[in-house]
Amino acid sequence: MSMTARVPIRVLHVLPQLQLGGMEQGVVKLLNGLPPYHVVSSVCSFESRVDCVRGLIDPRVPVEMLGRRPGNDPTLVWRLTRLVRQWRPDVVHSHSWGTLCEGFVAARAARVPYFVHGEHGTMDLRSRNLLVQRWVWRHADGVMAVSSRLADRMARLTGFPRECVTVIRNGADMTRFGRIGRSEARRRLGIADSAFVAGTIGRLVPVKDHETLLGALARLKQIGRVPFTLVAGDGPLHASLLERVRALDLDSSVRFLGNRTDVECVLAALDVFVLTSESEGFPNTILEAMASGLPVVATHVGGVDELVDDGRTGLLAPSKDCAAVADAIARLGDDVTLRRRMGETGRIKASAEFGLQRMLDDYERFYVGLVNHSRASGPSSRSAPKAIDGERT
Repeated sequence: MSMTARVPIRVLHVLPQLQLGGMEQGVVKLLNGLPPYHVVSSVCSFESRVDCVRGLIDPRVPVEMLGRRPGNDPTLVWRLTRLVRQWRPDVVHSHSWGTLCEGFVAARAARVPYFVHGEHGTMDLRSRNLLVQRWVWRHADGVMAVSSRLADRMARLTGFPRECVTVIRNGADMTRFGRIGRSEARRRLGIADSAFVAGTIGRLVPVKDHETLLGALARLKQIGRVPFTLVAGDGPLHASLLERVRALDLDSSVRFLGNRTDVECVLAALDVFVLTSESEGFPNTILEAMASGLPVVATHVGGVDELVDDGRTGLLAPSKDCAAVADAIARLGDDVTLRRRMGETGRIKASAEFGLQRMLDDYERFYVGLVNHSRASGPSSRSAPKAIDGERT
């Protein structure tokens, strides 16, 4: 790669929190994977709670938790600005609506050369905030999305020019997944080799719509075909989902695992991966399931169909359609050959199109291209940022 910009480029990532969510895991991959002789990374979280994510970040990467105060915290922007002035990054990269305005104001107040923003899936759809997003994006030096569908949606809802959104899709570490044998994974989790096992991974929050998955399992139970199901993840809906499991008489069929850092083991134990979200950008969990050689049942939302080829690597169902999800799980449960073929095809696709190194190369190219492009274009480029590399498949 040609490096005409000054290197290394210092990039500060700003996140609402450091938790085991898809956005956070994607940023962790950047923090750990970008070569420090080209890009020096750091991260700031608005929330002080970090779950187990801090242990996943390379200890050499600076991490700051600002500790957002309850309610509206007027000191947050000031404290972020002070941090930015102290760390002196070349690029401030905010992630999601929860950091957009604060990151923009702090970057400009601290006279950081470049401010970019990335969207990862669920957008803030309140009318006033859509207008704010469009205004800030137009004054940013770059705007990013993790899928083409998300980029289309961003443009459609805000009126922001679609050609100004750079799409960089997530990547999976293919060396991490598919290495643990099915029997060994099941032994670790205490699951019988003979069981048909479905599973999902994700925070227990409304947008992940675990209710649809439970509704599908209840339908399968009525006809005596409910799979043993693992649910990995935690969140505010944990208690209510447990109550729902009891109400549907699924206690013996559903096991909640809580947050897991060994998702490669959980995935290795499954026969099929299921994701019933209401909204997604480009879900890491589906990508990791494909890297593990699993067929996928997923709701057809966001950029899911950029990952799952319906009928080839998995089966897609309409959002909130318990019957369609149940039918898809049952179809895969009945056909071992179909499961194996879809899983093998999915792993090949994940390796060919969505490897981790491809993602890292694209982000490195984006940051360096941003600096080079802005220097060549001059200050006027800030009024209409252009996609540096465009969509990459």
